[in-house]
Amino acid sequence: MAAFLEMMAAPIVATLILVVMHGYLGAHVVKRGVIFVDIALAQVAAFGVAVAMLLGAEIGTDRAYAVGLGSTFLGALLISLTRARRPRVPQEAYIGIIYVVFSAGMILVLTQVPHGGEEIRHLLVGAILWVTWPMVIKTALLYAGLGLLLGWAHRRLLRISEDPEEARRGGLALGRWDFLFYMVLGTVVTSSVQIAGVLLVFTLLVVPTVMAVRLFAGLQRQLAYVLLVGTVAVILGAAASYTLDLPTGAAIVCTFGLLLGLQVILEALLGRASA
Repeated sequence: MAAFLEMMAAPIVATLILVVMHGYLGAHVVKRGVIFVDIALAQVAAFGVAVAMLLGAEIGTDRAYAVGLGSTFLGALLISLTRARRPRVPQEAYIGIIYVVFSAGMILVLTQVPHGGEEIRHLLVGAILWVTWPMVIKTALLYAGLGLLLGWAHRRLLRISEDPEEARRGGLALGRWDFLFYMVLGTVVTSSVQIAGVLLVFTLLVVPTVMAVRLFAGLQRQLAYVLLVGTVAVILGAAASYTLDLPTGAAIVCTFGLLLGLQVILEALLGRASA
């Protein structure tokens, strides 16, 4: 146990910090029906990091973060501009296009970088096992600041997420608030993708939120369940990674998938039993 905590304490705490922030943002993403916006922005951030690497930066440095953040803000602007009052094309289609184009762009850029194949794997699955306590503290402080901003904007963002037309009639400028929301989401993603990778970042945003929405209606109860499921999945995934010598990020992603599958099965069994 002591060896496990020595190696896995910082990765577990870092991932739980991600769970808290991504859980809140995930509630908005699911309500808006833009499920793949997180993985799209994560891929945009990864593209920016790849460009920084081409220019000589290393993953995890301030230079890589700055280029990734600038790239993500561009993605946030593009996504906020795709909302239409009576869309002929679903917004999710544009989000998918952004994901595919920036994924291809990342691959093209990293083919020009030494050990580019290894860096592609790094950006996809992350290096959560090697996170340090200074990185944990830095991430916690960043998310605390963003949390204050989200707290200030919570009611307006929630109105837009739940009923954009009612929010528009109430005088809210949807484009501006969308851009603010996607900028915050992009900032979170830019930070977390270099720690956890694209796949785990997407999983943390969507999977526990989907599990919570299936069971609860209120946002507070949903967030409480997200924290519970997230804590269980992170600890179990980290334990499996340590015991079986598996990549930590991938192990946590698969654990979330297993928990979601088990919940769906139990819901079906209990539903049939009650019927």
